Amino acid sequence: MARLWALLFLLVPALASGHALVPLREHPLLRQAQALLEAARKGLEAQAAPLALNLQGNYARLGYECTPASLCPSLPATGGSLTLSLVLTPFPFGETADGLARAQIAYRRAELGYRKALTALQAQAVAAYGRHRQALLGVEAATKGVELAEKALEAARKRQANAKELREAELALLEAQNRLEEARRGLELAKQAALGLVDLERPLPEIPPPKGSTPLALEEARLSVAEAEIAYGSALRALLPQVQASYLLYPSGNDTLALSLSSRSLQPTLSYTRQDPARQPTPVPSGGSYRTQEELRLSLSLTLSPGLLAALEAANLQKQGAEEALRAAEIQAHLQEASLRHALQGAEAALALAQRHLAAQEQALEETRKRLALGLESPLGLLQAELSWMQARLGLAQAESEYRNRLMELYQFYGELLPEVNP
Repeated sequence: MARLWALLFLLVPALASGHALVPLREHPLLRQAQALLEAARKGLEAQAAPLALNLQGNYARLGYECTPASLCPSLPATGGSLTLSLVLTPFPFGETADGLARAQIAYRRAELGYRKALTALQAQAVAAYGRHRQALLGVEAATKGVELAEKALEAARKRQANAKELREAELALLEAQNRLEEARRGLELAKQAALGLVDLERPLPEIPPPKGSTPLALEEARLSVAEAEIAYGSALRALLPQVQASYLLYPSGNDTLALSLSSRSLQPTLSYTRQDPARQPTPVPSGGSYRTQEELRLSLSLTLSPGLLAALEAANLQKQGAEEALRAAEIQAHLQEASLRHALQGAEAALALAQRHLAAQEQALEETRKRLALGLESPLGLLQAELSWMQARLGLAQAESEYRNRLMELYQFYGELLPEVNP
């Protein structure tokens, strides 16, 4: 418990200050993925509902041919009925189970779509942040390059260098100015690219290596296999006979109570029907009449068609195709994972090298300042050392950005979300 409170204490400042990836939570693509996920969740809730009510009404106008003709005016001119049914789902079976499984797969696909959208956005945000950081350092280095070129031209003029050296110094200054303008344009483009993705005024959160869950492509392939298996089971049941059992009660000529059950879904259905005009007793030739008070019905239906056999074969082939696609996805995922991790290792090595290069340039800059203080170095040499140090900082920023980008590729591969951007 003490460790938990300590962790919360450390998280409070970070949550209060925020981080650079906060704008992702309001991105339209993320909102779209959230809406689709919520729609799939509602669809799953609707499919898993344990009961349903159905109301049905009928109306008819009646015409007669009577013998004798005087009988017709006494007969009702219209008829109608109203039926209220309650359909229960105590457990999923058959078609009901298929519908629920399809809804679960749809929800799972929406989850994968949400993860795919968010991991793509967070990768874009991290890359945009890195490009902006590089652009800032590029402007600083280009500014220092212009200053160095101006000092070099000024020094050449003071020592009355020859015409060739002056032209080369002037050309070097123009090139440095062009690089500065290009760096400034790159900085503006980097700012525009970061709009809506990342807050450039806030720090980028730490990005640890991903945990390494199941790759997104593999999860999608497994869902395709599950869908194909459901389709195959449905096509197989279409070849089986369907049994319908019903028990009906007739309390009066106007009222009917019914309980029915079908072998396709095993969903009990309770219904009440009120009809007008009422059913009349059935007369018998010997005199008198009778009226049915209860009834038990059993019906059996079986459809035999070459089309059903073809549908079953097609569903089986689709299932086989989905299974083969899953095997191919497993092989491809293994190769892609190895390639991404190899690229990450290369970026990590380049980052370590850039850090050592920056440390060497910092040491060289410090030594140049000491020599300048002793009169052993010129101000031009100091500017050159400062420019080399800035270029080393730019190289380190590029290596850091490349390393983060390789990390984010793995996050996309696994569909893993950063805690800072998961709403």
